[in-house]
Amino acid sequence: MKYSGNMKKRGFTLVETVIAMGIITIMITAFLAAFGPAVQGIRKSISAKEANRLASSLEAELSVLRPDEAAVYSTAFEKAFTWIEDSGGDTQNKMVLLYQYRGDPNAVRKDGTLKPVTDPSADDIPGKDYVVQSVVRRLEDTEVQEELQPRVVEGRVFYVRMNQLIFNADGELEPSDQPGVVREQQPPNATMDYTNYPDAVIALETEFYVMKSSLYPYISDAFDISKRGKPVFKRNIAVRR
Repeated sequence: MKYSGNMKKRGFTLVETVIAMGIITIMITAFLAAFGPAVQGIRKSISAKEANRLASSLEAELSVLRPDEAAVYSTAFEKAFTWIEDSGGDTQNKMVLLYQYRGDPNAVRKDGTLKPVTDPSADDIPGKDYVVQSVVRRLEDTEVQEELQPRVVEGRVFYVRMNQLIFNADGELEPSDQPGVVREQQPPNATMDYTNYPDAVIALETEFYVMKSSLYPYISDAFDISKRGKPVFKRNIAVRR
């Protein structure tokens, strides 16, 4: 059979194309309706897991006096007391930072943390060439600059502010209206220092802020602590003697 050269090939009409697009749209909408909440739940659970890890790391650090800190603080409680007071202000180098970095498993510092890898590479194998180390440090610590370097720092860096929770006249715990000041927990809530603080614990509300960049030049110079924005999450913790 011969076909004439002017015979047109049959394609999809505009109506057929519109109908096909409508069916695809309905299918995608149904898929998102079914699986969207599940995806959001996974994201929330991951965020909650990370938040709990950060809060636990902070609480643990405030209860430990490392060997290199013994010359600065007499006890872990004094260290915690000082960090709480300083974190309520806007002094840049007193910022408390939480982050992870690639540590050299064969090089341990005096404070018990690992030295950062000296020659980081994209081909490094976790568990062999490096171990991910979680730390809580103040920006003024000399180790921070070494750890917040490209291919050394892992993931995001968080900055935390701590504010004491005290009892109000109704016997309810609420955040202090004087960040950076530690007071006795029960009314009249007189101002205290660590030597005469009468209670066994300091209850805290902690606010965690995520840094836009994880590198040291941004955090030490470009970041404006007075324009920190809103915290990504809050947690209540307690510091014990």
